Amino acid sequence: MSHVLAMIIASSGIALTAAGPDKASCDSEKSKACCPMTAAAASEKDCDDDSKMCDTVAEIPSEAYANANWPAHNEDLYSKDFQGQPLPATLGTEIVLAGQVDENKQVNTAGKVVVLDFWATWCPPCRAASPILDELQKENPDTLAVLAIAGQREDESTVREYVEKNEVAFTHLFDADQTVYAPFESRGIPLVVVMSTDGIVRWTGNPHDKAFIAAVNQTLEADPALQMMEAQASISD
Repeated sequence: MSHVLAMIIASSGIALTAAGPDKASCDSEKSKACCPMTAAAASEKDCDDDSKMCDTVAEIPSEAYANANWPAHNEDLYSKDFQGQPLPATLGTEIVLAGQVDENKQVNTAGKVVVLDFWATWCPPCRAASPILDELQKENPDTLAVLAIAGQREDESTVREYVEKNEVAFTHLFDADQTVYAPFESRGIPLVVVMSTDGIVRWTGNPHDKAFIAAVNQTLEADPALQMMEAQASISD
């Protein structure tokens, strides 16, 4: 398969609960309920913004997400296909190496389209994809969260040293257990996963595929929560 750039041996893993806010976790009766896409809950104070966004997503009819103009699914895959499904594992157990975090050292992805980038320092195509991801993050600072997740066949110190020498706008995470990556059973890296604000995978593939950037931009344009926020901002102005 032409897009398989680096063969890897994926560690075994167990699919956990799906990421993304749902109606139960966004129960408005629970004061300041926290609804980040990460697994760990933050303090009540830190949950204010996440709660507002969670309520926004929860208020959007499921039909709006179902009928949105999402990018066409990638058919040239080298991983299991979760397109149109929730992320098969929960984010939040990773170590943050670089990027903006809250007081509890958690990355805030609430109300943002998320791009996961599975990579390694020993993978030339992975390193070459960094400028692409960096540009995407810089172009969409408020609506996009690019999370690069390392930990495949290398230790934290190796990745940390590389990250410190190669500053970018997106967030770097490290997960030696490959909790989120393992369920994809990918035959190669780099592998990117594009998710809408409801935690559903909208596109999966290679960051060097010309369809990747188009898929990110289309997801940003189609996402009902982002459309609602834009409309609310227009009214406020």
